[in-house]
Amino acid sequence: MAKKRANGEGNIRKRKDGRWEGRYTAGYDSATSKQIIKNVLGKIQAVVKEKLAAA
Repeated sequence: MAKKRANGEGNIRKRKDGRWEGRYTAGYDSATSKQIIKNVLGKIQAVVKEKLAAA
């Protein structure tokens, strides 16, 4: 069974090029009511977690 991420930890995955990517919702577009998704990249997972926490 897969591990569950903690609240606020976001979506973290490893890309094909070996870098880690974290995605988070930056807000909502009032005109279209869609989410605004931003991403952060890093060489190691811990760096991405720190960047997500800062964002």
